[in-house]
Amino acid sequence: MEACGCGEDQIPWMLAKFGFLGMAILVLGGLVVMTLAGWLLVLAVSLYRRWRYPPRSAELGERSGETFEETSQDSLGGFTWTTDDPR
Repeated sequence: MEACGCGEDQIPWMLAKFGFLGMAILVLGGLVVMTLAGWLLVLAVSLYRRWRYPPRSAELGERSGETFEETSQDSLGGFTWTTDDPR
């Protein structure tokens, strides 16, 4: 069997089988599938952690005798700036 001279024996077999557009679709489809799998994994882990370790609420603390500090309304959360160099 003779090659036509266009380098068919030099290109990968998937590119030869599916063409350039088909390979682009396969690569992009693989990226989409991996992204969705990552999102689902993160969702599953976060739901498990929320189920296993539920967030503590202020009402729970008041009933058990603990006190919770109020959260700061400013964006810095109590940060203070000093001009002194740390030593």
